[in-house]
Amino acid sequence: MRSGRRRLWTLVTGVILLSAAVSCTDRDAPPEPAPSSPRPLPTVYEGEAPPGLADTPLRYLHDPQEPAQEILDDPRGVRIHAVGDAFLISSNSEERHLLQEAADGRVLWRGESRVERFTQDRTGADVFEVSTREGDRVTRSVVDAAGRTVWTSSDPRESYLNGLVVRAPADWSASEPYGEFVIREPAEGGVEWSYEFTAPEDPARGDAQEDGDKDAEDEEAAAHLGVPVGARDEVVLLDDGAGLLQARDLADDGALLWRVSGDSVEAPDGRTLSTPRPHLVGFYTLPAAEKEEDAPTGAEESAEPDETAEPRWTVLVRWSSPEESSLLSLHDLRDGTTLWTLGEPGSNPLGDSFGATPVPGTVWDGATGTLLVPQADAATTVIAVDLAAGERLWSFDSVAERSVSPRFALAGYVYGDSRADDDGSQVVFEATTKDVVADDLTGYVEAVTDNGHALVVQDRQRFVFAPETPPKPTAAPSLSPTERG
Repeated sequence: MRSGRRRLWTLVTGVILLSAAVSCTDRDAPPEPAPSSPRPLPTVYEGEAPPGLADTPLRYLHDPQEPAQEILDDPRGVRIHAVGDAFLISSNSEERHLLQEAADGRVLWRGESRVERFTQDRTGADVFEVSTREGDRVTRSVVDAAGRTVWTSSDPRESYLNGLVVRAPADWSASEPYGEFVIREPAEGGVEWSYEFTAPEDPARGDAQEDGDKDAEDEEAAAHLGVPVGARDEVVLLDDGAGLLQARDLADDGALLWRVSGDSVEAPDGRTLSTPRPHLVGFYTLPAAEKEEDAPTGAEESAEPDETAEPRWTVLVRWSSPEESSLLSLHDLRDGTTLWTLGEPGSNPLGDSFGATPVPGTVWDGATGTLLVPQADAATTVIAVDLAAGERLWSFDSVAERSVSPRFALAGYVYGDSRADDDGSQVVFEATTKDVVADDLTGYVEAVTDNGHALVVQDRQRFVFAPETPPKPTAAPSLSPTERG
C-alpha cells in the first residue's frame, strides 16, 4: 500500500509541475478542445449472462443499423415493455412507439398514440390498448403482439375486455351499475349476447341459511346477472356487486355455467368471510390430468400424464372483506369446481367496484407452476403459491425481503428490484424457494418476453439474449406477469 501511495503522489506532483511549466511558457495558448464525440457505445457484453439466459447476446439495440434508432436516441430516454414475444419501445419525450420482434428486431408496428394499458385476449395472449384524441373525440384501439389492430372504437360506452367488446348502459357508473349490456366479438358477424342487469329486490345478504335456501337465494341472485369483469375462451365472468361471481357461456347465448358466492368459500380451517367481494387474480392453465392405467388385480397402480388431455383452464379469485384476512380460491373455468382455497396473511382491500383489471403485481412462473401474489399487509409483502397444489411455498417477511419488488419470471427464476441500498439493485432468486442465486449482475434485465428473450442493459447499451433453454410449446398461454392489467 505504501509504495502504491508513493507512486500516486509522484504522479500528482508531476502533473502539478507540468501544469506550472506550461503556464509560464505560454499563458495565451488556447485550452485543449473537448473531445469531438462521446465514448462510443459498447457492442460486446462483459461478464456472465444473467441466470436463465444464453451465454452470449443475439444482438444489441443501440446501433445505426437498428430500425428503432429515432426512438432509442431520445434525449429523455425510452421505456420498454414485453408484449408476447416482442418488445414495445416507447419514447419518454413524446408519443412515439415501436413494436419489434425480440429475436431478430423486425418492426411489427409503429404508432404515435398514447398507450393506455396492457391486457390479454381470450386466449391469454398479450395485447395493448392505445388512444388518440381529436377535440372531444377519443378513439381507442387494441394492438396484438404481432402488430395487428384487432379492435377500434370511438364509442365511449364500449370497452375491450379480454378479447371481447362490452357495451355498457348509457351513463353507467359503479354506483348505478344496472341496465342493458351487450357483449360481442370484435370481428364483424361474431357472436353477440345482450342481457339486462337488474337490481335485486333485497340486495342485502342475510345470515347463514340452510343449504337449500342458500342455493335458491344464489340462483335467484344469478338471474339478475351482473357486470362483465373477465373473459377467457367462451366463458364470461359477471360480478353482481353483492358477492356473487358467475360464469356464462358466450357460445350458448349466455347460459349459466356456474356460480359461487364469497360466503360459501371456506378456508382450509373452515373459516368464512363476512360480506366478501371477489377480485380476479388471473386465468391460468394447470397440467393435463393424470390417467390410471389398467393393471392386473393386486398389481401396483401406476399413473402417468395423459398426453391426449388438454390442459385445464382455471380462474383464481381473491375474496376480500373489510378488516379480515382475504382468501384465494381456484376454480375450474368450465364447471366452477373449487380446486382449492388458501388464506392470505392479511386484509387486501378490494379497490374499485366491478374492477375488470386483475390484481396488479402478480408474477407467474410457468416453468415451476409458481405464482407470486402481492400483499397489502405491512408485515408480509409477497406470498408464493404452488398453483396446482394450492400450497403456500414461502413469503417475504424480513426487512430485506420486503424491500424487493418482483417484476418477472424466467425459467424458474424471479427477477426483482431491491431498494435495500440507496442506488437500488436487481436480485434473482428461485421461484419455488426464494433462495438468492444472484445479486451482483453485470447487467440489468429490463424486460422478458413470453418465449424467454430478455433485454439486458449494460453500460448504456441494450443487449438481447435468447433463453438458455427454449421454452416448451404449450397448448394455451397463461397470464404473464406484472405490469399487465
